[in-house]
Amino acid sequence: MRTKANHRKRRCRTDCFVGYCGETAAELFSHPPQGRYDALVQAFREGVQRKTVRKGERALTAEERVVLAVTALEHEVNNGGYDQFFRNSSRKFAPVVVDSLMRIGHPTEAKITQRAIDALHLRTLNVRAINSAMATISDPRDGKLERCDHSFYKVQRGTARRLYTSLKINRAHINF
Repeated sequence: MRTKANHRKRRCRTDCFVGYCGETAAELFSHPPQGRYDALVQAFREGVQRKTVRKGERALTAEERVVLAVTALEHEVNNGGYDQFFRNSSRKFAPVVVDSLMRIGHPTEAKITQRAIDALHLRTLNVRAINSAMATISDPRDGKLERCDHSFYKVQRGTARRLYTSLKINRAHINF
């Protein structure tokens, strides 16, 4: 019996991974990366996001949270810097993003991100505190965040590959 989902999956399956079409994590792992780590990581992100919608954030494993935190940071910083990361909904990942970067083997990016977090001068690291800090005009903070942006751009390389490798190592904990 041909279902829409099966037809969509067949249509998206090619020799080279193109994009997410509702595959399970196991199906995504069956695709050879062939240098397309960015597309595969984006597919894992979409799968985890769909799981979040269906089951809620509490249903996520630590490894699935790493996917969301690291990809959110990459996306936001590359599009608008740490300022954008802290102003958008991605700020909810601030408490776990440094540890997430360390888990995938990116200590330099983790240190830079910690410096950006430290620039906010927070007593506790949570969404409310970040909102409050970012609502205040602060040239010194903005200067520190901008320096962190430049540092991040200089060292950021291979994140998708490292994240994919981490996912593959921890594949038993990636379920959608």
